[in-house]
Amino acid sequence: MKHRTRVKMGPLFLLLLIGAVALPMIPAASAESERTAWAARIVEIDQALKRGDAPAAHAAWREAYVAAHVGREWQGMIAVGEAALRVGRATGTPDLYEPRARRAYLTALLRARRHGSVEGVLAAGDAFGRLGDQALVQQALAVATDLAARSGDDSARRRIQTFRSQWTPRGPLTARQTAPGTTA
Repeated sequence: MKHRTRVKMGPLFLLLLIGAVALPMIPAASAESERTAWAARIVEIDQALKRGDAPAAHAAWREAYVAAHVGREWQGMIAVGEAALRVGRATGTPDLYEPRARRAYLTALLRARRHGSVEGVLAAGDAFGRLGDQALVQQALAVATDLAARSGDDSARRRIQTFRSQWTPRGPLTARQTAPGTTA
């Protein structure tokens, strides 16, 4: 009986030993490697666009999107959204790539909110503003305002005020309001 126990423990011990030696040798996915993955694909997109190679630009964009999605950070999704707009303009397919950019920006907005990043929320809001989506600009503004209020960060509040002055639509002047530089 003793002999059987030893025979069964031998292979188990060998597996544990191999695991202890081999596991540290497997490269771990890090935030930096994830960042470089999507960033490298964006470089490929821009190089393909310079060459006029639309199929390569399309393929590199798909790979950049996947890499940024796996990365789980808002910065990659903003960069992929911007790249989508470049690909759309350069290849004459803006109707195909604008919704892709919008989806990337929305993902960035949600990730930035989850991470408590006022900077990320405002970056997504700015991207939506450039797309002309005032409703999502206002949503980003509300999320950023909430995050800044929770954090008590005065510099975040100032950034939000700057953002608000840039993206809040101005309606027609009323009798009580005057245009800048004039007096009532």
